[in-house]
Amino acid sequence: MFLKCLDLFLTFLKIGAISFGGGYAMLSMIMTESSRFSISGAQLADLNALDMVVPGAIAINAATYVGYLYGGVPGAVAATLGVSVPSFVLTALFMRFLARFKDSFWLKDILSGIRPAVVGLIAAAVAMIASEVLLEPGYGLAQVLTDPLNALSPVCVALFAATAFCSIRFKWNPILLTVAAGVAGAFLLK
Repeated sequence: MFLKCLDLFLTFLKIGAISFGGGYAMLSMIMTESSRFSISGAQLADLNALDMVVPGAIAINAATYVGYLYGGVPGAVAATLGVSVPSFVLTALFMRFLARFKDSFWLKDILSGIRPAVVGLIAAAVAMIASEVLLEPGYGLAQVLTDPLNALSPVCVALFAATAFCSIRFKWNPILLTVAAGVAGAFLLK
């Protein structure tokens, strides 16, 4: 058990230390690393759905979830600490040196370079989750281009489209949309 917890802690320490852009930017790294712990994409897609109704940051929730699935309560604690420690340390260091470097062109250029990478990581997480949620079992993203009618789940695509439309057009509360989609999914997906 100790080795499992140590592995979880070090894995999530690495993710927390090199991730910029918040939880959704971390999500693609968490999904990639989670495969080492025999966590499926479907399990992580479930986490993303639950994250809308469970309080807390997605990176913390994801680390806790993966840690729990792999190592029980001790694994959850180890993974949560691993993903959290770098933020505490880096924030303390950053605040200490902020006054000295706040006008630095180097810092501004570094942050400008990180922004596109963050968008790419978020897009990768979206693609990974979409492949688990919108596709029929046994189909991959590549098959959407060759056989979209069979690859895509009509019910899931309709729920996605309706939820996205209501969120963008009417600015409906995301929590209510998540609950409504869950209820609809319970009746429509069997």
